[in-house]
Amino acid sequence: MQVDGPTGDPQLAGQVFSDRISVLVCENSQVQLRILSEAVREAGYEVHTAPNADDALGLLNLMPIDIFLTGIEVGATSGLEACWSLKSNPETETVYTIVVTASGQEKRLEESLDAGADDFIRKPVNMTELRARLRAASRLVRMQKQFRRMAETDALTGAANRRAFMQYLDAQVDRARRQDEPVAAVMVDLDHFKRTNDTYGHAVGDQVLMATVRQIEACLRERDMLGRLGGEEFAVLLPGIDGGAAVDAAERIRRAVSAVDVRIANGDRIPVTASLGVSVLQREDMMATAEGLLQAADEALYAAKAGGRDRVVRAGADEERVPLQAIG
Repeated sequence: MQVDGPTGDPQLAGQVFSDRISVLVCENSQVQLRILSEAVREAGYEVHTAPNADDALGLLNLMPIDIFLTGIEVGATSGLEACWSLKSNPETETVYTIVVTASGQEKRLEESLDAGADDFIRKPVNMTELRARLRAASRLVRMQKQFRRMAETDALTGAANRRAFMQYLDAQVDRARRQDEPVAAVMVDLDHFKRTNDTYGHAVGDQVLMATVRQIEACLRERDMLGRLGGEEFAVLLPGIDGGAAVDAAERIRRAVSAVDVRIANGDRIPVTASLGVSVLQREDMMATAEGLLQAADEALYAAKAGGRDRVVRAGADEERVPLQAIG
């Protein structure tokens, strides 16, 4: 397997939508693989290559791929079987598939379409035709990305919505178990936000929420995700982060929120602070659920509220158990 360009996580779609289209070229002939990949690269696409379908499927499960360009006879698993596998998997069903067929393989062409291929191109490949078909595929891919962005994004702030965040949370907890690496969750709740709305109006409150999201996003890595769970409550997922690093990240977020600069008509700055709860899923508690990870962060958040607000509390470390009704 060869990758030309940055690798990533297949679940990042809820967080980052790149405008550049990625193409995975699969051919068992090294000559054909080189010719096709160079043509695709020269056309301006991000190129990944695989010498057989099994390697291609492995790569498709590791990173987001937009277009899969494959021959038919590409190892023990055929290109048609690979197309069927992609289309039967909800996580990869939107990958646009183009099958390269040999001249005179009309029966294989029919099989390609039955296997879920979106398009085909005959050998010997005409590079002008290939570029045209890639452009047509790209238009559909970008449209799908736009629809997905709208479905997964909070309309006001641009953060991931609750549904998208919970899907990412589930996927990352599963990944953490498989790869035996930690994952941290941070609950973030703006302090006295109702007072802000009551004092300055909901339009100003919306400005505070939007500015808060911009500040938090500036603290995050590419694979992290910020979600708005409702009202002034947000959650951040930090894959690959252990306890100390998670608390440090939460502290950076707390300081960033405190720096939110929204002003009213007379120029006065609205004070904005947040309370944060941190929980970490590590080797010793890998049987915990995604919901349990978030619940632990939520309980730590309540402890931060009860402890005076504008602070970070880590679950299981410095958290004080406080009845929910005691928190205003």
